This record gives sequence, structure tokens and C-alpha cells, in this order.
Amino acid sequence: MGPTCTIAHCDLVSDLLQQLLEGNSDTHLIVCATRAEFLVQLTAAIRSRRTDPDTAGSHDLLTKTIGLLARSSKIRLAFCPTLESLRAYLAIFEPAVRAATEDESLSHDRQLLAVLDMVALHGTTSEFSAQGLSRTLASVVEASSRAGMNLRLYECVDALDPSSAARGRKLWDVDVPLLNGSVRMRSDQSTLGGRGVTVRRVAERWFEFDQNH
Repeated sequence: MGPTCTIAHCDLVSDLLQQLLEGNSDTHLIVCATRAEFLVQLTAAIRSRRTDPDTAGSHDLLTKTIGLLARSSKIRLAFCPTLESLRAYLAIFEPAVRAATEDESLSHDRQLLAVLDMVALHGTTSEFSAQGLSRTLASVVEASSRAGMNLRLYECVDALDPSSAARGRKLWDVDVPLLNGSVRMRSDQSTLGGRGVTVRRVAERWFEFDQNH
């Protein structure tokens, strides 16, 4: 079976990391944000899972998660906080070379390229359009195909503001114009819409949505 291109669902970034750590695939995770922004989201996501976010336990859980990521040989992280940096990274992307025994090779699935919040990254730019999204989607599909890796996209909610329209799986159902245009601010929900085509329809040219979508 050849590489797959899937759009999957995880509400919180902490759930995504847990899923990747528990999976069988070696994973290269591209985060479409800065490292600091990622850690803020991770902290908020972990604390939201606890009844008392001010307890020492929440800090312990955060420290444990970050430490597990740092020690894990299964997940490699890359941070691309702009469209330019993301596209440049994808243009030169190569999978990690992993030495493995025959038994280890049999126990591991095909390597996975996962991308977090790629659609949200377009939200404040003039490329939040079918044209701009298609360019980025084609780039990530080409990179994963070149590397022989499965590809999976995730859009997680804003753990600081779960009701925000600027993050999460609801972005797949936003209408965008066909061509690049003026900058659309995430804080103005009325400009997130517009006549054209849904992000979902643009993505379906290359990707299949999982059942949770």
C-alpha cells in the first residue's frame, strides 16, 4: 500500500501528542507556529484537562509531557511560524534516517509526516484563498510523496479560547475566495467567510477526511 494523505481530528494539541507517542509510526511533526506559541497551547491544553488548573499536578504533567517529547526518538519537531518558512522547509524536507534491525522494521509502520494548524496559518494572510491553500497543500503532498511518508493534517482548537473561529476543525468548512486577495484578520469573523469555495473542497483534491470529520 502506498503513502496516504489524510485529514484527521484532535481537539487539543495535548491529545495529538499523546496519539502520536502511542502510535507505531516514527513521526515528523511540523508545527505552524513558534516554539513559544506551541508551548503556550500545550500548557493550556493540559491544564484544561484538570479540574483545578492551579494545582502543582498540572505543572508536573506538563513537565512530563515535554520531557517525554525531548527523549522520544519517535517524534521530531519543526516549527514554521510563517507561510514562507513552511514552504521553504517543505521544499528541502527529507525524512530522518533511522537505523533499525529487521525485527524493528517489521514492527514499525511507514513514517508519518504530520502538520499542525496549516490552515490556521493562512488565516491572517492574503493567501487564505483556494489559490493560496492549494499552493501549500500541493507542496506538503509533494514533500511527503518524495519522502515516501504518510501525510496527516490536523487543526486543533485554541486551548486558550476554544470557541475561537480562527482555529480548529471548523476551518475546513469556511468559505474562501478563489484567488488571493486582501488580508483577512482572524478577529473579524465576518471576513473569514466570503463567496468562493470551502477549504474542505480545496483539500479534497489531495486528501481524505477521517470519519470524525
